[in-house]
This record gives sequence, structure tokens and C-alpha cells, in this order.
Amino acid sequence: MRNVLILAVLSTSSLVATGASAKEAMTVEAAIDDAEKALDTGRIGDAITESEKLARTHGLKKDEQSRLEVIVARCKLVLGKYAESEKLLAKRVKQTPDDPRLAEWYARALDGNGKSDQALTLLADLAQKNALQEGDSYWALAQLERKKGENDAARTHAKLALEKPIVLQSDELDHEIHKFIDELSTSKKK
Repeated sequence: MRNVLILAVLSTSSLVATGASAKEAMTVEAAIDDAEKALDTGRIGDAITESEKLARTHGLKKDEQSRLEVIVARCKLVLGKYAESEKLLAKRVKQTPDDPRLAEWYARALDGNGKSDQALTLLADLAQKNALQEGDSYWALAQLERKKGENDAARTHAKLALEKPIVLQSDELDHEIHKFIDELSTSKKK
């Protein structure tokens, strides 16, 4: 019976995004998928709304609960609630230490929570393995490397940040990254 749990009320925008009509119900699995897609495409409001509704759903299976915790942690990461995000992601990373996506988000939460050395080590290791998926992670790594005086690596990773998806992409951020790269290129020429 638990496999048939239905979420009857979802935000209109997420129903439109998935092609469902307002009268159709969505399974828990589909709602989790939609929340993850919302995060991946920068629709943070939709992800938050759906995760809050999912959190009120009784009878979630263990894997559904795990996925929901990651969604909540990612939402908190994007919202700048780094301590909360770090705590949730630490638990998930401990349970699945070989998942590079979890490690990537965890490293950014560590950085935001003032644990820059740990974040740098983790992000650099993931970058070396070409395992970073988000421009946000390359951008965080580039800034950490610059603070450590590793300007060549910082410039390389800042350029990669522009090639990968960034959750909250904006013209201002794009300009900031380009300025960062230009400054590092100028300082190298001197």
C-alpha cells in the first residue's frame, strides 16, 4: 500500500512543468523526481514547496526519505543555510561515502559554514577526478584556491565554472567570474 501513496496537492508551477493537469495526482516518486529536477534547473521555490509537502507525507520508504533529505539539504545550501545543509549532507555522505554528488554539495556546505580547508580538500579531489557537476562547485573551488595563492588552478576552475550549470545563474555572477579570471590573467602577466 505504501507504494501507492499519492500527493494530491502540488504547486501549480511544478504541475505545469511536468505536464500534469491540476486535477491529476502525483505519486511520491514523481514528486521527488520533480523536486530534484526543480533544483537542477534553478526553480528553487518549486523545490522548496514540494519538499515541504513531501515532508508532511506519512509512510515514506527509507530511500524516499533519504532522497527527500538530500533535496532539503540542497535547498538549504542554495538559501545560504550552510550549517543546516552541512548537518544533513554529513549524514548522507557518511551513509554513501562514494557518491560524488553528495560530496560536492557537502563541500560547498562546509565552505559556506566556514570550514574552507576541508571544503578545498574535498573540492580539489573531486575536480582532479573530473567529478564536479556544477559550476557553483568550480566557482567555490576557484575562490578557495585564490585565497591559498593557487592562482593558476583558480583561473582554470573559474573558467570551468562558466562551462557547467550554475544553480542561481545571473548576469552579475557571470560578470564577477569573468572579472575574477581577468584579474588572475593580468596578475600572471606582471
